[in-house]
Amino acid sequence: PDCPQLPSPHPVLNGYQLPLLASDSGNCQPDGCMVDANVLVSEQSSSPNAVSTASAGGTTNLSHSAAIPVVPASFTFSPQIDEASQLKLVDPVPPVPTNPQASNAGSEAPLKQVPTSDEATSSGENKQDSDDKSLSNNNSSSNSNSFYRPIPQQAWQSIPESCLSRMLEFSSIRTEYAQSFPEADLSNLNNGEKRLTLANLMELANINSREYQVAKESLFRASLALTAERYQYDLNPLQFGNGTATNYRHTRTNGATVNSMAIPSGVGVQKQLASAGQFLATFANSVVLTFNGPSGFATDVSSNLVFDFQQTVFQRDVQFEQLTRNERDVVYAMRDYLRFRKQLFRDVSGLYYNLLLNYRSIEISTLDYFTNLRGFLQSQSEYRTAEKIPRVQVDQFEQNVLRTRGNLVGNCYALETAMDQFKFRLGLPTEMPILLDLTELESISLRDELSVARQMINRVRGELMIAKASNNADATTLANVAEVLADRMANILRIQQRIEESADERAGNNSSENQQEQSALDQAMKTLKHWQRRLQILGVRMQVESLKAELDAQIKSDVAAPPLLVMNRAIEYCTTQLQVIDLALDNLDGSPAPTDLKSSRDKLAKELESLLNFLREISSQLRSSKDLIQSTMLAEIPKRSKQSIELVRAFEGLADSATEDILPRDDQSVSSTVESTVDKTIELSDKLLQSGPDGWEEIVLDHNETLLTGLVQRLDLMNQRGRLADAWRQIKLAGDDLKSIVNLRATQIIGTRTGSDNPVDFSFDNSETRLSAALDTPLNRRIQRNTFRLALINYNVGLRNLMAAEDSIKLDLREDLRQLALDRTQYTISVASAALAYERVISTRLRLQLAVQGVAARDFLEAQQAYTNALNSIARQHVNCQAGRAQPVDG
Repeated sequence: PDCPQLPSPHPVLNGYQLPLLASDSGNCQPDGCMVDANVLVSEQSSSPNAVSTASAGGTTNLSHSAAIPVVPASFTFSPQIDEASQLKLVDPVPPVPTNPQASNAGSEAPLKQVPTSDEATSSGENKQDSDDKSLSNNNSSSNSNSFYRPIPQQAWQSIPESCLSRMLEFSSIRTEYAQSFPEADLSNLNNGEKRLTLANLMELANINSREYQVAKESLFRASLALTAERYQYDLNPLQFGNGTATNYRHTRTNGATVNSMAIPSGVGVQKQLASAGQFLATFANSVVLTFNGPSGFATDVSSNLVFDFQQTVFQRDVQFEQLTRNERDVVYAMRDYLRFRKQLFRDVSGLYYNLLLNYRSIEISTLDYFTNLRGFLQSQSEYRTAEKIPRVQVDQFEQNVLRTRGNLVGNCYALETAMDQFKFRLGLPTEMPILLDLTELESISLRDELSVARQMINRVRGELMIAKASNNADATTLANVAEVLADRMANILRIQQRIEESADERAGNNSSENQQEQSALDQAMKTLKHWQRRLQILGVRMQVESLKAELDAQIKSDVAAPPLLVMNRAIEYCTTQLQVIDLALDNLDGSPAPTDLKSSRDKLAKELESLLNFLREISSQLRSSKDLIQSTMLAEIPKRSKQSIELVRAFEGLADSATEDILPRDDQSVSSTVESTVDKTIELSDKLLQSGPDGWEEIVLDHNETLLTGLVQRLDLMNQRGRLADAWRQIKLAGDDLKSIVNLRATQIIGTRTGSDNPVDFSFDNSETRLSAALDTPLNRRIQRNTFRLALINYNVGLRNLMAAEDSIKLDLREDLRQLALDRTQYTISVASAALAYERVISTRLRLQLAVQGVAARDFLEAQQAYTNALNSIARQHVNCQAGRAQPVDG
C-alpha cells in the first residue's frame, strides 16, 4: 500500500484469522497444487504487517483445539468398531487369552503365526474347546476381539491433555478411547476447524512468509533500478531546471530609484543515444520589467535555444555498462526469486513431511504403549491370581510401560515444538492453532502396511514351499500353513481395497476404471474366501480323520474299551464334524444354507449337547460320590455309548452331504485334495504378489539425464554463468581504458532577434556554433593496467567458481540419487524386519502364555521393541522418500 499503517502499539494474541484460500476452490489436483504468488499479492495484502494490521482492526480469540481434555463420562457415544481398524499394522498383537487352547480359535490373519512342522502337526489338537462352548453356535465365526482388554481410564488420565488431543486425531486411538469411555462423544473434536493440506500451507506461506516478501522486494529493487536507467534512453525532461521564477529588485543610485522585476524561465530535454552519445536541448527565456527607469516603463525579452551533442569514440561500451548491468541484475533477481519459490516449497514440504513423521511416531508410540500396558496388566493379573510368572517379569513389563509412556509424551512435545517452528517458517503467529490434514499420512501408512503384508505373504509362502518339499510334512501341516497364507492374502486384499477407497474419496470420482478395479478386488476376495473355507474345512477334516481312526481302534479292539472312554472319543469326533458342517454351510454369497441340512444340523447338535450334559453329570458325580456302585447313572452309560456311536454315523453322513461339492467322498483322495488346494493357494499368492502394487512408488531416474537436467535448468547455475560473462565483459571495458580518449562535441546556440519582444522569435543572425575534439593520450595508464590484470584474475576466479558450482550440483544430485536408492533399500530391510518382528511378537507372547520353558517376558518385550523400531524406520524411510520427491531436480 502507498500509505502503510503502523502496527498496533500493544501486543495482541490470537489476532490472526485464516483467509479464504484459493487452493480450496476445487481447481487443484488430488495431489495438491501450487498457488501463483502474483495472484495472491493482487488479491490479498502481502505486507509483513498483515498480521498486525488484522490485529488492529479487532481481536478474535481463537480457541486452541489442541487442548482437548479427557471427555467426561456423562457424554453419550456409541462407538462402531470396524474389523479393519483391528487389523492396523501399528497394533497387530491382540491380547492373548489365559486359556491356551483358545488362542487358535480366531480366523483373522493377525492371530495367525507360521508354525513349524512339529507345531503344525500338533496344532490340530488345540483347535477345539467343545466342553466350554455351546454347540448351537457357529464355532467357525468366533470373535477375534473376545479377549480384548480396554485401556484403563487412569492410563488415559495420566497423559497430558495436549498430548491426548494429538493422539485422538487418529481413528485407531479414538477407537481405543471409545472402549475406555463408552459414553464419550468424540464427534466434534476439532470444533469445526479447518484441516490444512500441503496446498493450503503453501498458499499461507506465499501470503505470510517474511522471507518470501524479502525475495519479492529484492526483485522489485532490481526492477526499479532498471526502469530508472532505461528512462535515460527516452527523450525526457531534465531532472531539474524546468520552471520559472520571479525576482523583484529595488535599487537607489545617487538618489535615483529604480524598481524592476525579472522573470527567468527554462525547460530542457535530454536523451542517451544508441551511439553512446548524449543529446541535450534547453530553452531559456528572460523577461525583465523596469517600472521607473530613465526611459520610464521598459521591457526586455530575450530567449536562447541550445542544442548540445557529445560523443566518445573509443570508450563507447562503458556508456552502456550500467544499463547492461541493471538488465542482467533483473534477470539474476528473477532467477533468484523463482529459485526461492522452489526452495520455499522444498522447505515447507520438508517441514510438512517432518510433521507427518512426528504424527506417525505418536500413533506408533501410543499403540506400543497400549500393547505394553496390556501385557503388564495381564502379567500382573496372572502373578496375583496364580503366580504363573515371577515378579521380576512383571516389573519388566511395568518398566517398559513407563518407558513407552515417556516416549509417547516426548513425541507429543516434539510435535508441538516442530509445529511452532513450522508456523514461524510460514510467518504465522506461533500461538495460532492449526490442524493438518492427515489424509496423506493415512495413505502412506496404508502403503507401508501393504508392503509389510506382502513381505509376510512371502515369508509364509516360503514356509509352505519348504513344508511342501519336505518328505516329513503331512497333509495337516500343509493345510494349516496354507490356511495362514490364505488369511494373509485376504488381509492384503483388504488393505488394497482400503487404499482404493481412500484414493477414490480424495479424487471424488467414480470412473469406470475405478469401478473395474473395485470389481476385480471383489472378485479376488470372493475367490480367496472360497479357498480359505476349503482350507479350513480340510484342516478340520484332518482332525476328523485322526479322531475317527482312534475311535475305530477302540471299537474294533480285541479288548473292549470302557464305554465311557468310547463315548468321550465319539463326542470329540462329533464336535469336530460339527465344525466341518458349520464351515460348509457358511456360504460366501450370503445366501441361506439349505433348510434340510440346517435342520439336520440343529437336530444333531441338540443330541450332541444332550450327550455332553450327561458326560458332565457323570464327571460331577464321580468327583463327589465315594461309592461308585451307588451311582444311578452308571447303568445308562452303555446306552449312551451306543447312542454316541449312532450319532457318529449320523454326523458322518451329514458332513458328507454338506461337503459333497468341496471334498471327495473317497477318504483315500483327501491328501491329494489337500495338495491340490495348497498348489492353488500358492498360485493365487504368486498372482497377488505379481499384480498387486507395493507400498513404495518406485522412482526411475536415469543418472545422466538427471545430471543434465540439473546442469541445464538450475537457476543458480544460470546466474553463475551470467556472472562469469559479466567478468569477461569487464575485461573488455578494462582494455578500453588503456586506449586514448577521443571525445567529440557539437553545440548550437540560437537567440531571439535584438529588440524583439517575441520570446520565440529566433534568428540565426543571433546564433553561435561550437565544435570541439579532445584527445587524451595514454602516457600514464598504470592504474588502468592493474585494473585490466585484476579483471583477468577475476574472470579466472569466476571460471573456477563455475566449474566448482557444476561439480557441486552433480555431487548433490548424485548424493540425492544415492539417498533415494538407500531409502529404498532401507525401506525393504525395514519391511522385512517389521514382518519378522510381527511374527516374533505373536510367537513369543503365545509361548509366554503357554509357559514354554526358556521363554521369558524379556523375549516378548525385545520383540515388541524391535517391531516398534521397524515401524518407525518404515515410516521414516517412506516420508523421507516423499520429501525427496518434493525437491525438484532443477531447484
